[in-house]
Amino acid sequence: MEPLPEQIERIGKSELRDKLQRGEDVIIVDARSASAYEASNIKPKGSVRIVPGASNGEISRLPRDKTIVTV
Repeated sequence: MEPLPEQIERIGKSELRDKLQRGEDVIIVDARSASAYEASNIKPKGSVRIVPGASNGEISRLPRDKTIVTV
């Protein structure tokens, strides 16, 4: 397993929207709990749901050659 970067970059909604509009290859991981997800009206299209406490098997399937944004 590759080490994590020393610093993980944080971006805001507008920067994410800009990346998507430019066609950048971004994977959105929705890591909210089931109750938080259900209570929200924000459900990113095309996002991958990985709930907190999920097995590493789910996480290991994420591509390593793309930008991954977690919400």
